[in-house]
Amino acid sequence: MILCDGMHLVSTDGIDDLHRFAAKIGLKRRSFQRHARHPHYDILFRQRAERAYRLGAQRVTSRELVRRLKRKEQ
Repeated sequence: MILCDGMHLVSTDGIDDLHRFAAKIGLKRRSFQRHARHPHYDILFRQRAERAYRLGAQRVTSRELVRRLKRKEQ
């Protein structure tokens, strides 16, 4: 599942899924942040976030995004 809080794009299904979805919305690999615990793409423009939602990303708050990522780690 792809999640977006309007500033960050993450996947609960793995990095490959995240990269594919990011390419669909026009994000470049250089926007990818390879944090060991929470790899994600930074979304710098509202239009990209809106496109992500139109293509199926689940809209969540920043707090919910962190909560789901922590739950995934367990």
